[in-house]
Amino acid sequence: MLELGVLTLGWLEALLLPLTRLTAFFLAAPLFPQVISNVRVRIVYALVLCILVLPFVPDLNAPATTSFPQPNLILVINEALIGVSMGLILQFVLAAVVVAGEQISLSLGIGFAQSFDPTIGSTPVLSQFFNVLALLIFLTTGGHVLVVGMLVESLRELPPGSFSVLDLEQLIQFSSIVFTGAALLAAPLLLALLAVNVGVGALSRATPSLNVFAVGFAIALLVGFALLFVLLPAMSERIVDLWEQAESYLARRLLGFG
Repeated sequence: MLELGVLTLGWLEALLLPLTRLTAFFLAAPLFPQVISNVRVRIVYALVLCILVLPFVPDLNAPATTSFPQPNLILVINEALIGVSMGLILQFVLAAVVVAGEQISLSLGIGFAQSFDPTIGSTPVLSQFFNVLALLIFLTTGGHVLVVGMLVESLRELPPGSFSVLDLEQLIQFSSIVFTGAALLAAPLLLALLAVNVGVGALSRATPSLNVFAVGFAIALLVGFALLFVLLPAMSERIVDLWEQAESYLARRLLGFG
């Protein structure tokens, strides 16, 4: 009985480090955007996933005498940083989508119509629409399967208990996708709205009695939503490209495989 207790305690100690990495990832990743998915739900999901991947990671399934070094504060912090870094990569993509939605909303004149989003604060409704669209594209293209596979592979390539220094410079450089991705998403629609505003300005110069604010707002709103309907497939392809860039970075830069 005593030997069974010691063996169980050894396996629990071995599970602490991978569980820390998975929990940190699910706390930072945008896979649970709703308020109902609180911290306890994410921790339980990480625990279940950690138990499920146990047979696929030989080192975690080893006896307690040959397992990883006993966890300490430095190793736990290292695992938490790895998980948070992986989650931030996915957050950068959603941040780019939200910024693009904010810029389009300001150009359309609906930036004042804001509602509260528990995950990203006070944002325009159009940004929330793009946020949900990006998550749906991520799920329908099998992004969640790839991410879970990368998590399992990271436990093989970066075994828990082995200290590794993250490449913060590469991570900061990748964060520029927030601005470049937002610019690529919003540029076609913003340029079209700029042409509409220039046309309305020329019309107001030709007819000074015209109420430029009333007419210009209505025209920009109608043209903007019409162009958004037309450009939505192309914007969806751009969002897919952003997710692929994030997955490529996770595979090649951060985890060092693929």
